[in-house]
Amino acid sequence: MTAGQLHQSLQLKRQEYQYNHTHIPPIAMVDTLAEEEEFSPTWRLMVAKVGFELLVNTIIVNRGDRGKAGAADDVKAFLIETFKETLAERNHLSRLKVLWQGAKFIPKILFGRLSTNAEELEELITDIIKSVSGEFLQEFAANVQQKLKVDSPKGRGDDLKDFQALFQTIDLPEFAYTYETDEVFASMRVAGPNPVMIQRLTTPQANFPITEAHYQRVMGDQDSFTQALNDGRLYIADYGILATAIDGSFPGRQKYLYAPIALFAVPINGDRRLRPVAIQAGQNPQDHNLITPTSNSYAWLCAKTLVQIADANVHEAVTHLARTHLFIGPFAIATHRQLLDNHPVSLLLRPHFQGMLAINNAAQDKLIAPRGGVNKILSCTIDSSRVFAVLGVQSYGFNSAMLPTQLQQRGVDDSHCLPNYPYRDDGLLIWDAIHTWVSDYLKVYYPNDAAVQQDSSLQAWAQELVSHDGGRVVEFGETNGQIQTLNYLIDAITLIIFTASAQHAAVNFPQKDIMSYAPAMPTAGYAPLHNLGEHTTKEDYFSLLPPLSQAQEQLKLLHLLGSTHFTQLGEYGPGYFTNPDVQAPLGRFRNRLDEITDTIHERNRNRPPYDYLLPKNIPQSINI
Repeated sequence: MTAGQLHQSLQLKRQEYQYNHTHIPPIAMVDTLAEEEEFSPTWRLMVAKVGFELLVNTIIVNRGDRGKAGAADDVKAFLIETFKETLAERNHLSRLKVLWQGAKFIPKILFGRLSTNAEELEELITDIIKSVSGEFLQEFAANVQQKLKVDSPKGRGDDLKDFQALFQTIDLPEFAYTYETDEVFASMRVAGPNPVMIQRLTTPQANFPITEAHYQRVMGDQDSFTQALNDGRLYIADYGILATAIDGSFPGRQKYLYAPIALFAVPINGDRRLRPVAIQAGQNPQDHNLITPTSNSYAWLCAKTLVQIADANVHEAVTHLARTHLFIGPFAIATHRQLLDNHPVSLLLRPHFQGMLAINNAAQDKLIAPRGGVNKILSCTIDSSRVFAVLGVQSYGFNSAMLPTQLQQRGVDDSHCLPNYPYRDDGLLIWDAIHTWVSDYLKVYYPNDAAVQQDSSLQAWAQELVSHDGGRVVEFGETNGQIQTLNYLIDAITLIIFTASAQHAAVNFPQKDIMSYAPAMPTAGYAPLHNLGEHTTKEDYFSLLPPLSQAQEQLKLLHLLGSTHFTQLGEYGPGYFTNPDVQAPLGRFRNRLDEITDTIHERNRNRPPYDYLLPKNIPQSINI
């Protein structure tokens, strides 16, 4: 291509990829979605199959067919018939074509028995995905609802079996049987959905007045709070960011959000896994007692649940939405606007952006919009949730977001003081593997710092990322938003790829295995429990949990979000990189991922299994 053609190509991209700072003000997002960013048919089919499974489960629960023999088959047959009728009602030739073919095809898709003819399958998938538009799905859902005439579960659960019964054809997470134990509660801080919250306690906190007596009642008189503090064995999870939240009520019940403080310790000897020591239900010690594992059992269970509720709200708004989805979004936009498709940095990054702008666009339009899924299940108002997301982005400086730096800043990088931290240990393996791959790749194109400095397109990319009219990325670049060294470029690209792949995997997929079961990690509280103590009862605990209808909404949304594994880290597709000099580094990267797989499997023999950072479980991009 001539220089003029190259310039014209970028100009077209800049028209397709424009910034919008008002979708979630003032975060940089894409204004409108370019056609090439739309979800692929394969992705849509994966999500549709999970959605179908959830629909079957929901209908069985809601119409009272729990445990009935053949209920699942009956519901599937009913849905297929309703699907076909809805297609016929639209009376479009393309729909009729799908209906004609779909009489046999639809059951095969829904039951997983796909055609063996690749061309036929691709054509049918494309046709049916095109037909199943958002408008069509709304009509289909309305027809299902009209025919069934059933509502969500009513009332509150007064036994855990009520919540377990929401899982009929969907597997009940194993977590449902263990979440009440202190060991599992502590493990959530280092291997749960939000494993980035704890930090080392270096000085006592004035608003958390724990005494030696409190500490030794839990950890024994062979240890002391002072010694543990000096040894670096104390860790705290402080949810003070939530103290300013406005409690929500959508879709019809008053909800409550708490700002607890929880203290954990590593025992001085023996089993050196993290243990919970004390919880304060709010930020002001004058309003809240310190609750410990030796307190009334229901007071302690309620206190742990308050922490789980707070953790779920920080997880969804800050750790998940803000610091993966919204954090990476500007990089995808700037890459398309400033780097040609054959630019080495663009070539490396684009697979790690696949589906991300589409999912972000869908989220801001529906999921995190007023009356959307987040508004429905989280504790605070949707405006408060969006404010927390904005704060999450603006307080997350790019240069300090590097995984080793994050661990060091929180004081959790020392494996002697904190021996059992699966997210840290597995995450560093993946970080180092990506860093080596990025380093080897970039050195093919940039032999030294001067080559980086002289790449005008790369420097324009960096400038746009920090521009107020562009990406508004906080703390990016070395000097005035410029990239001066090859080492910095390697670190920056590593962080982008790690966040879009491994970090998102670590915080997204536990939504299914842990968060879909509401008692284990409620996304909202439903009672204003402040005076926890000796009079706290079983009834107080169940009043704190979501109503069954809300528990079902939590199940549906979080199971869906945690079920779609689309693409795999390191798999760029045959012939994607045409430069022969890239093949050897790519091979080494894939081999290293295989070695990491073996290492994690070996680690899981000596710890509660943590599989979220197994390479096979890490998609290339944020696409769900």
